[in-house]
Amino acid sequence: MGTAVAVMAVACGIGLVAFLSDVKSQPGGTSTGAADAADRLSITASVQRVNAGADDLDLRVLVVPHGALSAADGVSPTRDITVSTSGITRGTLTFPAGQRINAQDLLVGLESGEFADYPFDRYKAEIYFAASVDGKPVPAEVELVEADPLFTAQAETGGDRLAPGFDVELRRSRGNFTMAWLMFAVMWALALAVAAGALVIGRTRKGMVWPALGWMAATLFALAGFRNIAPGSPPIGCLLDYTAFLWAEAIVAFSVVYVVLRGAPVELTPPPAAEA
Repeated sequence: MGTAVAVMAVACGIGLVAFLSDVKSQPGGTSTGAADAADRLSITASVQRVNAGADDLDLRVLVVPHGALSAADGVSPTRDITVSTSGITRGTLTFPAGQRINAQDLLVGLESGEFADYPFDRYKAEIYFAASVDGKPVPAEVELVEADPLFTAQAETGGDRLAPGFDVELRRSRGNFTMAWLMFAVMWALALAVAAGALVIGRTRKGMVWPALGWMAATLFALAGFRNIAPGSPPIGCLLDYTAFLWAEAIVAFSVVYVVLRGAPVELTPPPAAEA
């Protein structure tokens, strides 16, 4: 009992250290643009979700005016503001003078990356803004913030004071990557365990061992359900399938058939006649 408690404590401790390391490794906000200008716009762009299957990402944009551009309340502009974006759905955001500025959502296209490479898939995107007031360009600063727990972003600043932005590379987070590798190991372990059980039953001619057959068949369907909880809902035919899931399903299915083929003749063989 004491050994079991010690093992659990060590396992939990390792998990806690890994969790804290993952949290600390996530980068904070990255800024660029004219942060030193008195009359400027501060733009916070938050990556809400990366839609790998749709080749886009959800971006939430909050614009805050400063200096002569800001009204006394600090949340509404003194003049009409227009922000041009690299979004594919809302290329231009408009904020009328005197009205409270609310966060706006838009989609930004992913320029490269294949979802089928899961969990090694990586994507690139360009996130840029250009602000103008009454048709005249104004300085802006942009901060990029991550909010999608499945991805981490590495941003390279670009543009200038009037059109700042980022070239962003998105890759799977450490937690997502760890879960995918765990699924890989579990699938192969279960498949090999079933195969070992099938060989024992077949070679010792135990016949149709129904509890074992039930366990094998249940594993066949359990693997499918386990695969469907992969973080990010990867498509059928991704790298994880070709390196683990499809092989595991094939091995388990073969094991069930093997046990039946080896056990059926044993079950059908009539028992020896009793001696008189």
